[in-house]
Amino acid sequence: MKSKKISTYEKTLEIIKSTSAMPAATALPTLVECIKNGHALAAARAVQAIARLSHPTVVPGLIDIYNWLEADSRKRDQSCNTRIAIAEALGNCGLPLAIDTLRKAVRTIQIGRLGPTPEDLAIGLRATAAIALAKVDSDALYELSLLLFDEKPDTPTSPINVPFVKAPVRKAAAQAIGILGDTGGMAILAVKLKFPGNEVADVIVECLESLISVRPPYLMEIVKPYLMGDDGYISALTALSLAENLGIEVLGLLCETLESVSGDAKEAIVIAISVIRASGIRQILFEFLSHPNAFVRRGAVKGIKTYMDDAVREKLKEMRDNDPDKYVRLEAE
Repeated sequence: MKSKKISTYEKTLEIIKSTSAMPAATALPTLVECIKNGHALAAARAVQAIARLSHPTVVPGLIDIYNWLEADSRKRDQSCNTRIAIAEALGNCGLPLAIDTLRKAVRTIQIGRLGPTPEDLAIGLRATAAIALAKVDSDALYELSLLLFDEKPDTPTSPINVPFVKAPVRKAAAQAIGILGDTGGMAILAVKLKFPGNEVADVIVECLESLISVRPPYLMEIVKPYLMGDDGYISALTALSLAENLGIEVLGLLCETLESVSGDAKEAIVIAISVIRASGIRQILFEFLSHPNAFVRRGAVKGIKTYMDDAVREKLKEMRDNDPDKYVRLEAE
């Protein structure tokens, strides 16, 4: 029985592969048949092949397949993988025709068992659909805001796991709001960051990155507490995002932050400074090579390697031979 399944899967993949040589009008029904008769992984591959076709019926065809899967989702797409592939394809198409389907997708909850306990199997679908919806619907803020603040699991879970269950959806919603880039969305992100509750770090970071990319006037008021906070992971990624998006404008702030954080966060701040492309950055990094803090020196060694010249080579050689921190010595190799 097992070998028969493998054979069917491999045969389906061969059919999908052969459609690349077919005219689009012929390939589309063939690929639809692969989705309806094949394995779940093969079905997702068939969706990707359909998305590559150049034919006016591709998007309506994907929507029809989505509706067919949804009509008996527990049997036809239990893991939601095929609908995830469709949602991603519809987002990339850029057509308003996809809006209604994606709005359904961001609200889909599918309770099932892939393991010993019931779980919401549509978390990945909602996350993918959130980003896709932002690409095709400029009025998607309401739907995305609901996702951003949705923290209550739809299946029983331990209190310690509650913040993490839907975190992938909230993270995707934050990214999607950044894609929209409007002032209303920035206000929503600002509220989330001002009152984070027990939000997980990855969602916080995504909110910060989306807010920083749009640069609202109140940006620093919201960002500075996270940049200089106790969570080194959040501080590091916030610094990097600021450096990438605002460049020399935040050099003073990053240097100030360097003195207020500790440990690995110091190294991350120096690396963020090295990302800024402006005159004077090489000299700052060179001076950091002699900093009394080993974490600063580690970051400076990593960052200054893009400015390699004779003076830098000589300094790195000196550090390889004499620096008291073994990790600095290794990094200077």
